[in-house]
Order: sequence, then C-alpha cells, then structure tokens
Amino acid sequence: MSTVDQWLADVATAALVGSARREPPPAPDVLALDASDASAEHRLLASAAVADALTRAGTPLPPASDVVLAAAAEARPPTTDRATQLLTLLLTQSPVSRQARDELVVEWLRLADTAGRRVPWHLLPVLLDFAAGRRRVATALGDQIGERGRWLVGLNEAWSDLLDGADDPRTEVEVDWLEAWPTMSSAEAVTAFALGRRADPAAARELLDAQWSTVSAKVRADAVRALGPGLSAADEPLLERALDDRAKSVREAATAMLDRLPGSARAARMADRLRQLVRVRGTLVRHLDVEVPEAPDEAAVRDGLTAPAKGAGAMPTVWLSQVVRAAPLSTWTDLTGRSPSATLKMVRDADVLAWLTETVLDRRDTEWAMACVDHGIPDHRLLWLLPEERRARLLTDWVNQRTAGRDLRGLLTEAPRPWPDDLGRAVLKRIQGERADRSLGHAAAPLLPVALGQALAPEINAALSHLPEDAAHLRRALTETLQLHAFRTSLTEAFR
Repeated sequence: MSTVDQWLADVATAALVGSARREPPPAPDVLALDASDASAEHRLLASAAVADALTRAGTPLPPASDVVLAAAAEARPPTTDRATQLLTLLLTQSPVSRQARDELVVEWLRLADTAGRRVPWHLLPVLLDFAAGRRRVATALGDQIGERGRWLVGLNEAWSDLLDGADDPRTEVEVDWLEAWPTMSSAEAVTAFALGRRADPAAARELLDAQWSTVSAKVRADAVRALGPGLSAADEPLLERALDDRAKSVREAATAMLDRLPGSARAARMADRLRQLVRVRGTLVRHLDVEVPEAPDEAAVRDGLTAPAKGAGAMPTVWLSQVVRAAPLSTWTDLTGRSPSATLKMVRDADVLAWLTETVLDRRDTEWAMACVDHGIPDHRLLWLLPEERRARLLTDWVNQRTAGRDLRGLLTEAPRPWPDDLGRAVLKRIQGERADRSLGHAAAPLLPVALGQALAPEINAALSHLPEDAAHLRRALTETLQLHAFRTSLTEAFR
C-alpha cells in the first residue's frame, strides 16, 4: 500500500472514531497540505476534504517523483446550467434506453461544439468513463471537453485512446522511418510501411521499389497489400514488377491491387482475353454467350490466371472468373453497345453475374451498382454504393412491398439515422393493424427511438393505438421515441 493510500485509510479511521480519540494523521508531503497550526478537528476536516477530492478525481495520484503540469487555461466557457443538468441526467439517471442515451449524448456534444461551449469540469470524469466503452461517443469528443478534459485524458491510461489516437505514438510516422526501414524486423517494417503509405504514398512506393531485392518475400507481399490507400496509376510499374516476383504471395498481392486499377495495362490485357470469350447471340432476344478459356499461356499465368485452390472448382471456370474480375467493366458495354442495365439483362450465366457483382463492389462503381439493383440482384452491399436519396427510396420500396428474402433488419440497422420520413412512415405502416408484420416489428423495435424523426410524432401517436395486442415491445419503443423527441427539444432549447 502506498503512502497516500495508507494516509487515506488512516483519515477514514480517525473520522470514524473521532479526533478526540485518535490524532488525525499528518498528510504526505506530496499533497502539500500544511495545517499543523490548526486544531485536531480542523486538521481532520481539512484531511477529509482532500481525501474526498482524491477519491473523486479522474485519475490516481502520480508518484511524488513525477511532475504533472497544470492544464492550460480554458478557451471556451462552460455550458449553461440547463444544458449541464441535461447531460448530468443522461450520464447518471438516463430516462431512455442505452442506445437512445448514446445518441443523445452524441447530440449534446454536437450542440455544445456548435455553441462554442465546453463540458463543465465536474462532469468530465463521468463523461470520459462513459465514452471509454462507446466508440461513437468517443468519436464525438473534441474541443467540447476543453483543456481540462484533454489534460485528464493524458493522465489516465484508460482514456488514452479517446481522442482518435491523436496522442497514440503507434499512429505517428517516425520522421526517419525511411532510413530505418531496411533494418527493421518484419513486423516493424510492415507496420511502418502501412503508416508511411498513408502519410506519403509516393515516398513509400519509391522506398519499396528501391529496397525490393533486400527485404523478405513476406515484407514485399504485405507492403504491396498496404499500397491500397492512395492507390493510383503511379503504382502500376511497381505492381508490374511484382507480377514477376518469385514468391507466389507477392504475385497474388499484386494481382489483387491491379484488379482495382481498371485503367492499367494488365486490365487492358484481361479485356482482350474477355473479348475472345464473349459472343452476342440471338436475333429477336439478344444474349451473351460466355465461354471458358483454354489453358493459360505463360503471359496469362503472369497476369494471374492460376490454378484454383483445392475444392475451389474446375480450372477453366476459375480462369474465367479471374478474367471477369480483372477486366474493366466497360469491356462488357463495349461488347454489347448497350448500357450497364441492358447489358446485365443479356447475361444468362449465374456464375458470370455473380463475378460481375463482386467486380462492381470491388470497383465501387455507382452506375453498375444501380444497374445490378435494378436487375434484382439480391446483394445488400450494392445498396451502399447508391446515392443516398436513391438508397432511401429503394429501402422504402422494399419495406412497402413486403419483399421476401431480404435482410431488412440488417439494412435498417445500417441505414443512416434518423431515417428519411418516408422510410419511417413505411415501417410504422407495416407494424400496426391486423396485417402487422411481426417479424419486421421485432427487428425494428430497438431502432425506432433513434430512427424515427420528430416530424413523425402524429403518425407515432396514431400507431400506438393500432398496435397488435401482443406488441408490448413496440409500444415501449414508440413511447420511448416520443420521450426522446421531447428530450431532443429540451436539448435544442438549452443551447439557444
């Protein structure tokens, strides 16, 4: 037990038995508490006050040998009493569910930031503890915690990663990493290269090119994979070099990166191979006939047409998938002379359609994603490539149409909140009345308080009187939604 810990225990004992029966213990020098001239009662009260401050503080007392600098002067004023009361209520006696509380704390922080205010000092330890287990709340922390908040974060290891890793040395790129890189261990070299690539893509690329023959195959492969951030045509010569590497892992990493460069020379070579395999057939109803390739020659093997892993399928089929995934999507529209949507209608082979879909997802091509969705391809990942307005409209249509086979729970969970009002109305309509969709009701209930906008209050009130008798979970959710709306109104008014 440390000297300070022992002193705290002795103060508690003296307070318990009384200063008349036990002399209050002298404070450790580190506390700088000089009350030797005061009476025993006054010394005990002074000690108790300091002990209370220590036990309420947001961090343990540092060793006496460490020097702790004081926090800088605050640049922002604290929030008003009303706003402070609302944050205190959320952090200590929340009237809403955990998820709704997180949303409201984030909203409080946003409003405080907009108003140029900061969290009052006495709430900082509670708020920082609260944010430590909630990434979304931690991400919302910023200038609102003030200089005292940043000071506290630096003193408590449990809070060290709250400010987006700004003070985490692992996210910093060493100034001399370019010189030290060849002498690093494999693990250190991979980490340093990934960080350096984000900081200066060109410098990292030039370093890898210069040190290519001096580092291990593992480092080469991992470094090639780390080229993803900032990948551009400037990286193509290095990736072409990697295609000739003796290590299979390096070659595979290079082909994966080149798949993401539809304007590369390799993509053009794959487009030539694809054109030889695809034919437009039919007179009245045109369709695409896609053949499997012959065994690849040396040039095709270099470009990534390799034997499949055990159990991955027949070799010709795997080779075809590799060609489809590597060729530019424009190759297909060039062959048909039609739009992406019309081209997809001409594809009859389910495997080819699946490979095309994966290519669209890899390239994050919005036009092709819209064409895939219009074609009815049931891959919810396509939804997030669409423009926000189109995405919301499509989600609303799916809810209204009672479409089977779609993960509406997952889609609604991932949708930005609050939902667009039309989507909220569609969900409310589906969960009430005699034909209420109970499955959707169970999926949507946890989301409703944070997803339904305040403009839907009349519809929410109406829905409460038309819910199925066994839908107590929905009744609670909608009631909480109205409470949340009222709390949001109070928040807005508190920061005016």
